[in-house]
Amino acid sequence: MHLTLLQYMDGVARRAVPFGLTLLLMLFAMTPTYAPGLFDVTPMFTLICVYFWSIYRADLLGYATIFGIGIFEDILMGTPLGSGALVLLLCQWFVVRQQKFFNPKPFAITWMAFAVVAVGACIIRWLCVGFISPGGFTPIKSLVPVYLLSVAIYPLVSWVLAKIHMKFLADQ
Repeated sequence: MHLTLLQYMDGVARRAVPFGLTLLLMLFAMTPTYAPGLFDVTPMFTLICVYFWSIYRADLLGYATIFGIGIFEDILMGTPLGSGALVLLLCQWFVVRQQKFFNPKPFAITWMAFAVVAVGACIIRWLCVGFISPGGFTPIKSLVPVYLLSVAIYPLVSWVLAKIHMKFLADQ
């Protein structure tokens, strides 16, 4: 069976959805907010996306892509190069290795598992930045609002990603 050029391009575009959404949400997270008291707190959108896609479509977001996204995020955020990539790669590696655990579970279990993964991601990133950056370690309590906001917003972001997944990737 031969695909037409439009069918081929449609397939390529659909397979690029996880990458595009992860990149879009990463850039969205870097948009300055002017809400009182929230300017320093941004959810870990990139981690949420990597976690979600690693559970449901790991085949469309490979390790090299995750590494590139992590490096790009480090460059944009001004964090030590490789710290974000390490966190994202570890998240993907962990989730892919636990596919039997993640796939048949209800949302509440997946959400609780994200809370655990997010704790690990926060600590690893904090350690990487603390050891590498000239400023040293920031107070660990500064991680709590980022962590809580990320865990709190996970259901909404994963719901949107799930809707997009069903719309564009269900037949892929």
